[in-house]
Amino acid sequence: MKKLLVASAAALLLGTCAATTGALADSYVSVLGGPTFAPGLNVGGTARDMDTGFNVGARYGYYLDQLNLPNVSVEADGLFGQSSYSGTANARLQTSSYMGNVVYHQPVFDQFSLYGGAGLGLVSTNIDNGLGNHGGSDVLGWQALGGVDYRVSDQTGLFIEYRYQNAHDVNAGGLTNIGNTSNNLSVGVKWHL
Repeated sequence: MKKLLVASAAALLLGTCAATTGALADSYVSVLGGPTFAPGLNVGGTARDMDTGFNVGARYGYYLDQLNLPNVSVEADGLFGQSSYSGTANARLQTSSYMGNVVYHQPVFDQFSLYGGAGLGLVSTNIDNGLGNHGGSDVLGWQALGGVDYRVSDQTGLFIEYRYQNAHDVNAGGLTNIGNTSNNLSVGVKWHL
């Protein structure tokens, strides 16, 4: 139900902005991936060490130039990440996030720009401690992101991005007060439509 609510809100946001602008001035899609490092996992107030994992994701966005907001874009963003408990076989943490972002892009040179933004949405946390405790839960989460974008051509760009993500505590698989944060470094390709 929460996923449906977040997806509906994102669709409403995108539809409202598209209807307001009349046409998408410059929309884009991106795919990205890289390492997830130093994830903070607390279970019942006890910190757990996690190994470096991975993340993969995709986003759709468009610029709001026609709303007189130059260099600002809104995005629908999805990211999957997985990390393992240090020194424990088959024990892992998986997260899937679905966020709506607002991002500011600052051109620096002809082909380079810096960007930064924040997002809010749903984070699905799935945990397996390797000892028979496993389960999942959906909670509200937020993220802050920033990066460098290099425009290879009118249609294609490359980027490198850092993203900090934080999810509210969940109870899953008989474990309580699971707090989940992650640091994600990603490289990606952006196609301007």
